[in-house]
Amino acid sequence: MASFEGFSKIAAAHGLHPMHFGMLRIIDAEEPISQQELSSRTGIDPSTMVARMDVLYDLGLVERKRKEDDRRSYEIRLSPAGRKLLTELSLQAQEFSEEFFAPLTRDEHKQLHELLAKLAASLDV
Repeated sequence: MASFEGFSKIAAAHGLHPMHFGMLRIIDAEEPISQQELSSRTGIDPSTMVARMDVLYDLGLVERKRKEDDRRSYEIRLSPAGRKLLTELSLQAQEFSEEFFAPLTRDEHKQLHELLAKLAASLDV
């Protein structure tokens, strides 16, 4: 819980929720991406995706453009400001992670990661 709360404070300083950070990362990796594809990749219900995208759009972090081949759908891309903020947030997340896991040795950190990955894999149905 402390890890989530710590990163929540980092994201909140930029007017975001940690979920928005995940959205920005996926948009960056897969742009252009439609809102429907983003909803599927993030597990965010399509009925709430528009409101969540509006936050990113209103902050100038993403650009929406109608798809040429389907005027009902938008292509989502990071704006230059979004790319800059994603870089900042990624660095801050890395620094926070290093501080959070500092009490563990390298071997303990590796073991924790392997155990959590094993648990996560067992959840995939």
